[in-house]
Amino acid sequence: MNYPPLDTLLALKRPGLATALSEPMALPASQALSVAERLGLLVDREMTARSDRRLTTRLRQATWRLSASLEAIDSRHPRGLDQAVRARLATCQWVRAPHNVFITGPTGMGKTWRSGALGHQACRAGATVLDLRWPRLLQARPLAKGDGRYPKRMASLAKPALLILD
Repeated sequence: MNYPPLDTLLALKRPGLATALSEPMALPASQALSVAERLGLLVDREMTARSDRRLTTRLRQATWRLSASLEAIDSRHPRGLDQAVRARLATCQWVRAPHNVFITGPTGMGKTWRSGALGHQACRAGATVLDLRWPRLLQARPLAKGDGRYPKRMASLAKPALLILD
């Protein structure tokens, strides 16, 4: 169906509003809503769409190697992390403070996976994250100094709210 306001919203790059506007037109129950209620639904839909796009962008820019989340941590196997500490870390207040978190332990304890889960949680909390391998970063450092990219590279490392070095 050709509806000029939909085309205008799409031209303004507001797909959330356009989708929300087109859906109620098909539902007869939406005709009973007041103008303020309809407008509230439209604005909520656009905010949700924007929030989803921002999260998708942050997750893509983090360059994840693993798809990890705090909810998927198996607490049946003791790995030396107290539940209270894990709950505090899940709030991501340490990212906003800012504080450092060091995850140490022997091979196979899930350090990389846990750091990825904390980074993913930080992305969901609205923080920008960059996940890098430490050996690869050290290897690229002399090359960046040699070709003049070092200041730009260091600035890009300082930009995200959370830098994960594994």
